[in-house]
Amino acid sequence: VRIPYLNETFLNVISPCPTGWYYDGKDTIKIAKEAVLSCVWPLYEVENGEYKLNYKPRKKKIPVRDWLKQQGRFKHLFCEKNEHLIDEIQKQVDKKWDELLNLCGEKE
Repeated sequence: VRIPYLNETFLNVISPCPTGWYYDGKDTIKIAKEAVLSCVWPLYEVENGEYKLNYKPRKKKIPVRDWLKQQGRFKHLFCEKNEHLIDEIQKQVDKKWDELLNLCGEKE
């Protein structure tokens, strides 16, 4: 049951973890920023069904590969037999980014 006078808010934030993600703790802010710059973690909001993009990389997005490479938790993706998975991840991120741009009325 939804109570009309209550405002509902949901925040989904990225919180890099040096211990679990296997990277140097001094790079925490860099890892979080590059998640946004690669569009792995886009910044947007939805209010009353309306999508609004809060940040769009000014230049070309950084490759997902660059973001993944910094984290030991993705080390397995960089062995020869798994390299194709990085390309698949990039395709999925690009697809989701395009969908988000459309929802926000920001077609490229």
